[in-house]
Amino acid sequence: MSKTAGTKTGTRGMVTGLEKASYGLYFLGQNIFFMLIFMYMNTYFTDVGISALSVAGIALIVKVWDAVNDPIFGGVIDRVRFKKGKFLPWLRISLVGIPIATCLLFAIPTETSEVVKIIWACIAYVLWDTAYTICDVPIFGLVTTITSVQQERTTLNAIGRVCAMIAAMLVMVVIPVFRSMLGGWTATVVMLSVIGAITMLPICLTAKERVAPSVEQEQAVGLKEMFRYMKTNKYLLIFYSAMLIVGSLNIASNLGMYIARYCLNNEAMQGVLGIIGLLPSILLGVFIPMFTKKVDKFKLYYWGVAATVVLVAVKFVVGYHNLTGFLITSTLAAIPVGMTATLNFMFTPDCAEYGRYKSGISAPGITFATQTFFVKLQSALVVVVGSGMLAAIGFVEGEGAVQAEGFADKLWTISNVLPIAGMVIALIILRGYKLNDHDVELMAKCNSGEITREEAQAQMINQY
Repeated sequence: MSKTAGTKTGTRGMVTGLEKASYGLYFLGQNIFFMLIFMYMNTYFTDVGISALSVAGIALIVKVWDAVNDPIFGGVIDRVRFKKGKFLPWLRISLVGIPIATCLLFAIPTETSEVVKIIWACIAYVLWDTAYTICDVPIFGLVTTITSVQQERTTLNAIGRVCAMIAAMLVMVVIPVFRSMLGGWTATVVMLSVIGAITMLPICLTAKERVAPSVEQEQAVGLKEMFRYMKTNKYLLIFYSAMLIVGSLNIASNLGMYIARYCLNNEAMQGVLGIIGLLPSILLGVFIPMFTKKVDKFKLYYWGVAATVVLVAVKFVVGYHNLTGFLITSTLAAIPVGMTATLNFMFTPDCAEYGRYKSGISAPGITFATQTFFVKLQSALVVVVGSGMLAAIGFVEGEGAVQAEGFADKLWTISNVLPIAGMVIALIILRGYKLNDHDVELMAKCNSGEITREEAQAQMINQY
């Protein structure tokens, strides 16, 4: 890593086009794996005969382990110093772990008892969760060591979000179409896992970690410092608490296959819904760096959430019986969702800079581990909430099972009302988030030694 990183000239404009492309490709592969779990694990488990309530229990069990491994791994990242970089070595390790764990999770023997299936699912899910932690914290943290320039970080994050949305759309289209062609869930997941692993490889070969930690930054962070860091980094907790509520109640994203099967009577419609829902994210993601040059990204995010509340409410009222109206309202609601989805993870580097500025502790591993923990927690809680609601409205497990009369209407109601409630609560919480792009840029310059703390404070819009 360059010794000049962190100076006025050491990292300005040094991110290459190949690095940007490789960074995006990694997110393409990583999110193939994530979306397989997030969108289809619930459906797969119930298809192989695990009850909805048992699926909720599996998700809760895994979160007990997740609550332990994310903070531990964040601390490990901040302590361990590889010769070839802070984050890249972990990404190379993940290339093997996450494809194997994903395939194992979707290979539950169907001719065994439900108890055996539940045990298999728990073990495989714990392995997957651990492997995903190893890849998720480093790939987000990598933007802080590739460059210290705020706009370059925003651009990299935007590229990552666009590719993540492409991965989500790919998974949503491939699963319904190829599942029958390839002989079921396992073969389809193996195919997608191979694609995911290949696209995750280039970043491991092309990226350069230019921002070398200073002597002060290299000091080990103990438990006392970790707790102090988390206590002072209130904006990290505010933002991800709001995101946790939104994600945990957004059961429509997790129950998409059920909605396609029972409301629209066509499983293949899941692919259409995927294109409708994610295409705006891809298109908007291209222009997000341009938008953030003109408007503070948090303002874009906040009003995007507010617009989503209104449009999802309209979609709910229109209903699913009128297919044309359903498709139009779904498309409109997807536009602000696409903007917020692209912006979602751009606030963690800001919180990392704020945490260092406020506490004097450089702990990007802890910051990005917090992000990973909340993202995985919401992905588990949405399974718990969604599965619990399925059980509450009388869902019958087993692929091809016949549901009771009125099930589709109940499914439609819970899949719209709960997300609206989550977003309204989040908007209230986000009123306490005060970081802005201008101030974070000053914090980054102060943290890297370009300006003094007094100079930074004198130019800030808010006081921290």
